Amino acid sequence: MKRKILIFLLLCSVFQSCYYSTEKRYTVAQPYDPNDQLYFDEKDPQFEEGEPYSVLDFIGSWIWIESLLGKLMIWDRRIQNHKISFETKKYLMDYIRDNNLKDVKIRFNQYAPWDDLRRLWHSKSVNPLLKWTIGVFAYLVNDVLLVGRIFGGDHYNPYSNTIHIYSDIPAVVIHEGGHSKDFAQREYRSLYALGYAVPILGAFYPEARASDDAIRYFRYRCDKTEEMTAYRTLYPAYGSYVGGGVSDLIPSSPYALLYTYSILAVAASTGHVVGYVREKQVEKEWIPKECMIAAELEKKK
Repeated sequence: MKRKILIFLLLCSVFQSCYYSTEKRYTVAQPYDPNDQLYFDEKDPQFEEGEPYSVLDFIGSWIWIESLLGKLMIWDRRIQNHKISFETKKYLMDYIRDNNLKDVKIRFNQYAPWDDLRRLWHSKSVNPLLKWTIGVFAYLVNDVLLVGRIFGGDHYNPYSNTIHIYSDIPAVVIHEGGHSKDFAQREYRSLYALGYAVPILGAFYPEARASDDAIRYFRYRCDKTEEMTAYRTLYPAYGSYVGGGVSDLIPSSPYALLYTYSILAVAASTGHVVGYVREKQVEKEWIPKECMIAAELEKKK
């Protein structure tokens, strides 16, 4: 019991140190040296969606254990449901356009390993050594072996500069867009990608940064509904990242899996608590001045 309380308090301190700031002015991306070889045309559109296969999508949504765990931890059935609404896709399309991300590929519930290999081949985002070692490994695992239509989890691949979406939650898709924005603005992308791969701590900062950008983007759009939803979604999601990092420290034993899922449950629950508190705080202080001005101008039309 004392161990669980200690983990809870530790997680709370991590969340407090990574508190997302809506007070900061939202800034659109200014990509550093975008790859014009990966710009798009009619034959190769920037946004693509996989053909619907009801059996595969049902397995990926309701049979695959990681999908079920994701739904439980976030407490939202739209996580990895493999059916993305037009409204959710539109959020990400607007985000990509607003942030000048012209060379990132977005796949909605699509498995396209050959095209992803082509993008990896032409990518100049990272050092060739990293691309043909870690990048190829990430491609083989995430884009080939773990068929996204079944085992898919929302993620951004910096080596091929591709976003893969399987959930129907605007906060989640903007969060993944936030990763591509964060990466696009880096001069030393190879070091940043390598840092993300560091065990335990590597993902903490990039995940917090992507969530911060997603929440501030909804504030920038004066979208109170999705901003409030983001607190209930991204905080427990961040908790799962922290929990996953902590669980890497667990030594091998017959009970390792039980300990891992227990830590993830505590971490996600902590995220829900902190997210709920933050949501209530923001509700009291919401409407930003620029949103009030926009609302007044809309009334005068």
